[in-house]
Amino acid sequence: MKYSNKMSKRNFRPQSIGDTLKNINRKFSSKFGKIEFIIHSKWSNIAGSYFSEYSEPRNISRLPDCENEYGETIYKNHLNVSVAPAAALEFQHFKDKILEKINSYFGYKAILDLRIQQNYIPRNKEIRLNMNNSNLTQIENELIVSKVNKLRDKDLQNALINLGINITKEEKK
Repeated sequence: MKYSNKMSKRNFRPQSIGDTLKNINRKFSSKFGKIEFIIHSKWSNIAGSYFSEYSEPRNISRLPDCENEYGETIYKNHLNVSVAPAAALEFQHFKDKILEKINSYFGYKAILDLRIQQNYIPRNKEIRLNMNNSNLTQIENELIVSKVNKLRDKDLQNALINLGINITKEEKK
């Protein structure tokens, strides 16, 4: 019979944030390559605000092309992009410009072609809370304000008021 170690794996010693984040970054960077990571993180700058709303990069397909004089395989990289059907035709027209932006960002021909897949892309909606336009009663507004009224920091106070309004709205739904 195997005996399992029932001791906690925690050591309760302080650690630097850099050591903790190193493990998180390692997990994320193993999922993507360096080129993919940069394209995913800079997609709104590369594609522009309109196309970043209606498209998102999926992955990079690497197809073997030829071998160099050392016997190493040279790959062609193709970026697969999901585009909303409404913007697919316009994305097709601007495909060369987007490809040029990607390659100019890297300084070499990192991606040879974009492959477009039409998929539904949910739009990122920014939630802006305004106390005047809320569907809350005056009593609910006063209750939320009275809870955070003792705080000195006005930014924190406003953030907590907006959070309270949002939570109250969600409870009403």
